[in-house]
Amino acid sequence: MKNFDKLIFSKRENTYLSAVFFLFGISIMSLAPRTPDLKANLGINNGTFGTLLSAASIGSIIMLLIGGQIVHTIGAKRALQIGSTIISLSFITLVHTQTPVIFLIANIFAGSGISIYHIASSGHSLHRQDEIGRPIIPKLYGAWAVGATCTAAIATVISAYISIAWHISTLMIFVWFGTQFCIRKLSITFSPKADADDAYQVTSFKQLKFKINWLLSIGFFCSSILEFVIADWATLFSKEELGMGASIATLSYLLFLVGLIIGRFTIGWALTHQSEQFWIKFGGLVGGAGFMITLIVSTSMVEANRSLAFTIAFIGFFLAGLGSSAMSPLFFSIAGRLSEGKNAIAVAQLSFINTFAIFIAKTILAWVVEITSITVALVITGFIMSLLVYFGRIGSKQRV
Repeated sequence: MKNFDKLIFSKRENTYLSAVFFLFGISIMSLAPRTPDLKANLGINNGTFGTLLSAASIGSIIMLLIGGQIVHTIGAKRALQIGSTIISLSFITLVHTQTPVIFLIANIFAGSGISIYHIASSGHSLHRQDEIGRPIIPKLYGAWAVGATCTAAIATVISAYISIAWHISTLMIFVWFGTQFCIRKLSITFSPKADADDAYQVTSFKQLKFKINWLLSIGFFCSSILEFVIADWATLFSKEELGMGASIATLSYLLFLVGLIIGRFTIGWALTHQSEQFWIKFGGLVGGAGFMITLIVSTSMVEANRSLAFTIAFIGFFLAGLGSSAMSPLFFSIAGRLSEGKNAIAVAQLSFINTFAIFIAKTILAWVVEITSITVALVITGFIMSLLVYFGRIGSKQRV
């Protein structure tokens, strides 16, 4: 890209930028299919384990407050390099430690690394999208989902044969080198002047002047809680509640991601046939109520017919992914529209409120798991998502 024209989004730039999102998905979702191994390393109960997992939100909250200013000061390129390095080092630490305190600290750092990477990649992509005058974000998010699915597929194949330490450490090294290579190839596309990105800062103290739209914020929380909770508990549920083997248990999360990919790549087409409001409510029914019902049915019949119970559970996780898939793009679009085009500020405020709410919810649900079971916590989460049947009215009634 030596003769770079900022008004043209070349195939080569698309490839490397998609790879940045793809590798991001591979790295940050690599631990989700192997949560039983993390828990075994630490030797703690489900409540404590869930609380430690939710600690990543602390790092995310901090970085959502200051990350925009950091990216603005050092530039998106340097922020991506730093973010990917923090993620790799933190994840390697997470899989090697057997000490809960070290795990807690490393997970907070991981959350901050993930957030600064997200801020930098989203801010840069928004900037390029505005320069070329056509949408590129949905497919980049799709590339992220493909990466997340690939990492779940890898775990499904190797989890019974390779330790979590070797798996994640090796993966993080390769992903880190791949990310640095792609960032270098994209160097010329990054804005050379900090002030050129003013309008694309995803977050900063100045921007966080909260005027909370409660219908939008609660709706977004209901739409996203299932995705976060399933990432933490899907594999443990399959292993501990249904009695699946290590490799088979990871299929629950893999099928959730398959549903996520299908939904994210087809939402543009779907919006030409029905409105935002329809698809948000539909997602609540399919992803929330559908997931809740299939989970109850599968756990109730696991003793009588294990194969059928496994199948029903797999269908439930697929429906959860399908129902959750379009929620983030839809709610961010609604937020931007309601903020009269101030997209970055809207995304920052909505993300901050949601991250804080998710942190509280995940911590509470961790102790629901400890007191009752993983099934109860997942059913509660499915019920929360089903509330989109009401909160979906925030969406537009018009087709695209």
